[in-house]
Amino acid sequence: MTRSLAPAAFAVLLSGAAAADTHLVSLTIDNDFFAGLDEHYTSGIQASFLADIAPARCLPPLRWSVDEQALLAVGQRIYTPANTDAAVPNPNDRPYAGWAYLMADVRTRADTVMDHVSVTVGLVGPGSGGRRVQDWFHRSTSEGLSHGWDKQLRNEPTLMVGFERAWPAVATFALGGQSGDLALRAGATAGTPFTYAATGAVLRFGRHLPADLPSNHISLAPSVDGFRGASRFGWYAWTGLEARLVARNLFIQGNTFRSGPGAGMKRYGLDGAAGIVAAWPAVRVGFTLVRRGREFDGQGGHDKYGQLAISYAY
Repeated sequence: MTRSLAPAAFAVLLSGAAAADTHLVSLTIDNDFFAGLDEHYTSGIQASFLADIAPARCLPPLRWSVDEQALLAVGQRIYTPANTDAAVPNPNDRPYAGWAYLMADVRTRADTVMDHVSVTVGLVGPGSGGRRVQDWFHRSTSEGLSHGWDKQLRNEPTLMVGFERAWPAVATFALGGQSGDLALRAGATAGTPFTYAATGAVLRFGRHLPADLPSNHISLAPSVDGFRGASRFGWYAWTGLEARLVARNLFIQGNTFRSGPGAGMKRYGLDGAAGIVAAWPAVRVGFTLVRRGREFDGQGGHDKYGQLAISYAY
């Protein structure tokens, strides 16, 4: 049954989105291959849709939405230690883990201040399909297989709730015919996979900046796509910082309800990111490089990975 979790989740979400007159399709791919690495948070894929929430408007958090639609997403993430050649992983490194999840996100305020509430449910462990996906990819690209998946985190359901407040364009400027703005944000996430508080800022510079916040927000939790189309072609380069206070990270500390592999987690984190985005009236393409602060005791260096995001609004 667990082997069919991810395909079943995709089928349910696709059928629900189609019946609800979807107006957004977004695909996000994270991979440390973009940064020349193959370790720690090694890959992630997420598909997002907009769906009408009228049939379930009475349920939280949908009843708090200021929009007629909610963002629904299905995704999978894969985590490994740095040394994937060892059959017995280093107990002081982060453990092997796969995570499959479903997320719903709604805007509860959308004016000069934007509030988002998200709920994420999922499964960590062999049932998430992380090992099968990584083995398939490595065979397809003629790379060596990781040898320590037998020691991965055990099957465990996950539940997480998040809230974020963003202040778009708190400062704006113009330079050489182009324009820029500064956005601030703060929020908290609580649950079995992640529990943390975070604050950050994003600085953009380009031409005809689209109102796509928080498309360029990258944190520990899954990304939320704010793109809803643009009035005309525009582009921008951006850079951002996020500071975190972390109370729980299942993918470092290990299983919540049973014993297993895990490492000593650092309570503070600081990430830096930079990217470039091009947006047409119906299509948005963005690429980002992320430099993640050290997450556990004894970690050799900062992790890096890239994110490719393609969104189609109609």
